[in-house]
Amino acid sequence: MWNWLKSSKTLALKQELDNAVFETEQGEASKIKVIVITGTSGSGRKGMAKRLSTDLGIPYILPYTTRAIRPHEQDGVHYHFITSDQFQSMVEKHVFFQTVYLERGSYGIAEEELSQPAIVVVNREGAQAFRKHYGNEAIRIFLYVTKDDIRLRLEREEAPDEIMEEYLHNYTEQVIYKKESEYLLQNIEPAATIEKIKEFLQDKL
Repeated sequence: MWNWLKSSKTLALKQELDNAVFETEQGEASKIKVIVITGTSGSGRKGMAKRLSTDLGIPYILPYTTRAIRPHEQDGVHYHFITSDQFQSMVEKHVFFQTVYLERGSYGIAEEELSQPAIVVVNREGAQAFRKHYGNEAIRIFLYVTKDDIRLRLEREEAPDEIMEEYLHNYTEQVIYKKESEYLLQNIEPAATIEKIKEFLQDKL
């Protein structure tokens, strides 16, 4: 049995969420417009979003970023890599639905690319923005792993030391947000995680 099922608190939350009915103010069942994948850095959020996109036929919205491209990454596959000037120009033209500014670079999701339904990967602030705008029509799925898992993954990817330090430093603050999300999973085995998410979303799309 998966570790995330061992917690009675998690079991209770899962049961509550599985039985939940997402409703509009009129009391009618509300279909999900945005699947928001959030969680701890290094938990496999983007990989899970892309797999969901393929399996469910729902577009994954690729973010724009000004951060430096890493050795294993490709423009248009992992992100839309742009310059700071290009990013600022898009901000001034109100292109982005949501932006976040980090030390390593800026990130944004273009509003016109938000088809319905859509899948996005964002941090805590982004998840809150989508929930505030879409209400119950945005559902937040929180993925997390242990610090050891993050360290091993980044070592495999040959990520710079400063990235590993940043991910591990921010872990505690990030993992707290799981209490605010509609569904949470410890991403121990990706194949099992994807099936659990699809099961959870089955009657909500």
